[in-house]
Amino acid sequence: MTSSGALRIVICGGGTSGHVLPAVAIAEMLEDEGVHPENIHFIGTQRGIDENILSQTKYPFTLLNVIGAKHQLSPRSVLHNVRMLLLLRKATRMSSKLMNEIMPNVVVSVGGYGSLAPMQAAKKLGIQRVVVSYDSQPGLATKRQARDAHLVTKSHPHSPLSTATLVGAPIRRHLRQAGHTQIDTSTKNAARAVLGIPLHQFVVVVMGGSLGSALLNNVTEQLRDNERLSSVFWYHIAGNRYIENGAPMTSPNCIQVGYEARIQEVYQAADLVVSRSGASTIGEISTLGVASILVPWAGAADNHQEQNARLLSDVGGALLITEEHFTVQKAEEAISDLVLHSEKLTDLRKNAYFAGELNRRAELGSLIATVARATE
Repeated sequence: MTSSGALRIVICGGGTSGHVLPAVAIAEMLEDEGVHPENIHFIGTQRGIDENILSQTKYPFTLLNVIGAKHQLSPRSVLHNVRMLLLLRKATRMSSKLMNEIMPNVVVSVGGYGSLAPMQAAKKLGIQRVVVSYDSQPGLATKRQARDAHLVTKSHPHSPLSTATLVGAPIRRHLRQAGHTQIDTSTKNAARAVLGIPLHQFVVVVMGGSLGSALLNNVTEQLRDNERLSSVFWYHIAGNRYIENGAPMTSPNCIQVGYEARIQEVYQAADLVVSRSGASTIGEISTLGVASILVPWAGAADNHQEQNARLLSDVGGALLITEEHFTVQKAEEAISDLVLHSEKLTDLRKNAYFAGELNRRAELGSLIATVARATE
């Protein structure tokens, strides 16, 4: 049987941080199982945030020229999908060539259109395949790949992938390690010092995902001048496309940035997080035990962000406000209530932390390594 150090593993998928960051988390888990980092190869996309994130890691990677499908029937959508199929065909050939060079023991999919070509190539070459699903509602690519994968995992017991193995969400190592100790005053103050946040104010972090959210940004800008929230300091991660000239903005009660890589300190510094509810965010919030108000993106496929949010809100680990109801008035009322009632914040933190127990165990790496070791 192959030793862990000699295992060769491909992880594929990408396009957004919601795919790439779980992929990096899986790579870290595999390292913890003894796999050498140079033997963990990513296959991602040229159009997403993949290169920005992967270039900061020690793992080799290849980026494919692929695009996602459009599900409308307009002439423009039809032409787009024809181009998508042509690019997919070429990317599959490239993936096959790469895998013949790497000879991986297993190929792991984290879903999304970036996983299609590598998983097709792996199937044709007879390579073991693992599908990792971490959304409450798996995407189309994940559902299709799960039909004949050698192992399928899920992070939520209510996933429609009923026969998948329940292992929790793939969370990056430093967040998992931080999650083993709940956030105390000294941890919070140290994180605030790193980010330049005042130590003794109520801190609300607003983040709209890797691309940012116009809705969250607009509401936050109006709340910053609200007298009822005068005690609040805002750390606003607005998305690079919403920051003029890419320059951070600082005022007496707010720091606004386009993107923030120091996400551990962001969570630790916050008294409250107001956020979209992508699967990675839900996993991170529950792993660390952070109080949150979740505003699901209404345009998410199959409304999966709302389903993600309900996994926490149904157990008292978050407040859920839909886009339709997320007005300035509603946001002000919800935040003011939590500022005034610290016991409600405490309950949100405790319930969220309890929900993250499976994530902190990090059993996924061991399962993937077991599949890989079974190949000679």
